[in-house]
Amino acid sequence: MEGKRVSRSDVLEQAKVRRGGNAGWIAALAAVLLAAACAAGLGVYANAYEGVFPGVAMGSEALSGLTREELDGRLSPDALLVGEVTVSANGVELGSYTQQELGAHIDTDALAESVWSVGREEGALGWLKNGWTMLWGRLGGRTDVEAAVSGYDEAILRRTAAELAQDFDREPVHGSYELSREGLFATKPAAGQRLDQEGLVAELAALEGAPGDIEAPWEEVPAQQLDLQAVAQELNAEPSAARYDIESGKVVDGDVGVSLDPEAASFALENAVPGETVQLPASVSYPEMTAEELEAVLFRDVLSTTTTNVSGSSARRGNIRLAGESVNGTILNDGDIFDYNKVVGKRTAERGFGAAATYVNGETVDTIGGGICQVSSTIYLATLLANLEIVERYAHRFYPGYITMGMDATVSWGGPEFRFKNNTGYPIRIDVSYANSQLTVTIVGTKVDDSYVKMTYDVLSKTGYETEYVESADLAWGTQKQKQNGYTGYQGVSDRNVYSGDGTLLSRSVEAKSNYKSRNRIILTGTAGQPSQPSQPGSGEPVVGDAGIPVPPPMPGSQPPAAEEPAPPPAQPVQPEPEPPLDTEPPGWLQ
Repeated sequence: MEGKRVSRSDVLEQAKVRRGGNAGWIAALAAVLLAAACAAGLGVYANAYEGVFPGVAMGSEALSGLTREELDGRLSPDALLVGEVTVSANGVELGSYTQQELGAHIDTDALAESVWSVGREEGALGWLKNGWTMLWGRLGGRTDVEAAVSGYDEAILRRTAAELAQDFDREPVHGSYELSREGLFATKPAAGQRLDQEGLVAELAALEGAPGDIEAPWEEVPAQQLDLQAVAQELNAEPSAARYDIESGKVVDGDVGVSLDPEAASFALENAVPGETVQLPASVSYPEMTAEELEAVLFRDVLSTTTTNVSGSSARRGNIRLAGESVNGTILNDGDIFDYNKVVGKRTAERGFGAAATYVNGETVDTIGGGICQVSSTIYLATLLANLEIVERYAHRFYPGYITMGMDATVSWGGPEFRFKNNTGYPIRIDVSYANSQLTVTIVGTKVDDSYVKMTYDVLSKTGYETEYVESADLAWGTQKQKQNGYTGYQGVSDRNVYSGDGTLLSRSVEAKSNYKSRNRIILTGTAGQPSQPSQPGSGEPVVGDAGIPVPPPMPGSQPPAAEEPAPPPAQPVQPEPEPPLDTEPPGWLQ
């Protein structure tokens, strides 16, 4: 077998290739060894470094190169807690605070330890990492250490929240109105706002590290709306004068007159800004007289005084006294109506009223409360003389002799009423007194001029009475007794005459028509024991009349003599001598 010939050049070339491959490996190994040496050197350098590693910082604070002692002095709360926390609510900035002002806590010892430990890891790997950290810092790299807040002072947070709430909180503006002499004003409702202090404290306490902005929680406080319909119902009224408050016994201001259109007022209020007060389109009128002005003239003047003579039984006198006491001191404000029956009340024995003569169905009988019409009549005449407005009045069935004709006023529980209205423009008081068989009614108030009233009564017609003779088996034959006295009937009209202070007649008006019925005289003729033969006229006991005057018996076939009619009473103020002073106090309305 023939072998291949190898030349010298081939051998040299192969040797060259082998030498080149070893060189690459050697170069790589050398690089590794160099890097390791450098790393080792950096590690040695880093581990031997006695300050804060290069590039270590905390926020804007560069800390590299500081010794441990210098680092402890640099990391103080005053230096670290300088970041601001901005608190806002409802789009409004409420305030800015540093973390230190909010009472933030920071562990400076732990923080210093964190800074100092950068580049100082233990172990072989840590030894190398320290070197690279050193290199990184030297090449301009940055290693940040966060200054974490460990907590906040809760008391400071609560105080801060309370201070912010003082500026933020706003009470709602409720819808309201105010009435003054300048007009009627209304305030448009505006919602309020209230800071959630507890929620804000929680958000502040949750702050970590770096400060920032906080949107504080809050709530809206609704406002009460204004019901203009209700306002109109409450205010719309005619003006009223200052008045005397009967319950308190004091003079109080009158009511303001208001005319408010709710729709027009609503339109005016809608165009206002929430919380704004605007004047509403309303008509406002105030009383002409204030309470102070009324107080100065209250019950200053005597408007009228009327006195009537009281006669009859003790029960009748007692009834008049009780009725007068019920009326005495009654006060009426301007526009008030006096109702006699309501003021006096029902006449009952339990209240002390007794049975006295009254007219029932045209006959004289005793009923509880008899006589009280003299009180109503005396008041009626006093009201006429005071020029007051009469609302309701009725004349008696028969003319009562205790008062001027046409000046009486009959009343009955459940029947006739007597009412009048105070139209003087001022409060009036009715004073009633009973003494020495006289009833006096005085009306006091405020006179605005010197005018006075005179009442007149014109008799239009008279109707005389007849004498009736009625047989009675209860009387002895030949005797007579008067059962019922006779009354003359009158029809007439009363006039109210108003004079000025100098006696000039200012006005004359018809006040009322009074029709008093006539009533026949009745004489009972005895029939008991009548003999078979008629006796001669004039025998037996004479009939005794009302005044103790003997009454002759009728002649056979003749008419009884006509009673003498008394002359009509003179015009007021002269008081006539009364016929028997009876009153109408029947159980209901009688014709």
